[in-house]
Amino acid sequence: MLVLAAGCVGQPPAPGPQGPAPGSVAAMLGDPRTVDPCTLTDPAALKATPAATVSLDYCLLHVQLDDGSLAQLAVGELVPAAPGPADAATEDEDPVVPRGSLRLVQEAPLPGHCTRRIRFDDGTAMQVSADLLTGDPAAGLCAVAEAGADTAIAAMEQHRVGHRQYPPNSLALTDPCAVLDSAVVHQIPGLEQAQPQSAPAGHQCQWGEQDAQAPRVSFTHTAGKPPAVLHGAAVEEEIAGRRTVVSVVGGDPSVPLCSAETGHIPFGGPGEVEVAMLVVAFPGATGIEACEFARGLAREAWPRLPAH
Repeated sequence: MLVLAAGCVGQPPAPGPQGPAPGSVAAMLGDPRTVDPCTLTDPAALKATPAATVSLDYCLLHVQLDDGSLAQLAVGELVPAAPGPADAATEDEDPVVPRGSLRLVQEAPLPGHCTRRIRFDDGTAMQVSADLLTGDPAAGLCAVAEAGADTAIAAMEQHRVGHRQYPPNSLALTDPCAVLDSAVVHQIPGLEQAQPQSAPAGHQCQWGEQDAQAPRVSFTHTAGKPPAVLHGAAVEEEIAGRRTVVSVVGGDPSVPLCSAETGHIPFGGPGEVEVAMLVVAFPGATGIEACEFARGLAREAWPRLPAH
């Protein structure tokens, strides 16, 4: 069972001659693979309650707004920053404002959604997003996202970032780009030349472009409840000796999107486990056909996962 550390563990190292560059992910967070993103939040200050665990990379909170609306706040996911100098006044036309030693990108809101990105000096950003669950779409989601970002920045600057203590066979310490051989992905039509793109925390890998009209494969190491059959377009089977749930995403067989998921070792909360999840998008086909590709990738990837 995973032991969650308090904020005193894994503080970012002090910059030195051989230390990480100031303002970088390594300087502000330490090892991004093991960060406990919930230590970047302050539920009391945000008037929030923790939600269920669904990721190694971000923390979910539910925030009750003054008008009775309910929002979900996600804090901690690391993504590549948009190209350009870290000290630019705008990023993709979005305003960028200083926040201590870091900078905050203020994305324009969308209906029911608002994101702030904390930009580091090494081409990486941390996403803080607020989504409306119930209530008024004009309920002030950007204020929620801004407060969440300010809380995360304060935690980093005050060296209060906590780290989880993972066993050696944890998926959190295993790069999915190294588990799934690109030569196998190249057998999918349209992905013959695709190169793996690793997320900054090393828990996600993608082949292909994030385009609804193009094929793509994503391989994510995450956490939550054990994979389950949730609808009629999902099935439980054994692949490479591992219990696996293969599922057309959303349950509609006409949608060309399929996942294959397998549970791993226990995670933090009762009944939670680490999860390896492959998702295949294959436009122009059916979900059933996408699932055949997902099965084939799982047969190659599951034997290369750590022992469980």
